[in-house]
Amino acid sequence: MRTLWGVTGVSNQITIKPRVDATDIKEDIMVALNRSWFSPEKIDVSAMGGKVTLTGTVDYWDERALAGSTAWAAPGVTSVTNDIRVY
Repeated sequence: MRTLWGVTGVSNQITIKPRVDATDIKEDIMVALNRSWFSPEKIDVSAMGGKVTLTGTVDYWDERALAGSTAWAAPGVTSVTNDIRVY
């Protein structure tokens, strides 16, 4: 297949990565967790770049899963390590 300019097989594979502020990510996640039924003193969020680590304790597995999905939903997050323990 030839194009008008005689170039074939051109693809645009540019990836744009936004600058990530770990403080903003942590605050966004904590606000989202606060809006749900989580007690902020039970869960700690740490972020370095787009990498987030969740620690703390919850009463149910569903709470652990919700905390993880809430962290993933924050803008700029590239990975989540969910180290929350269920008691």
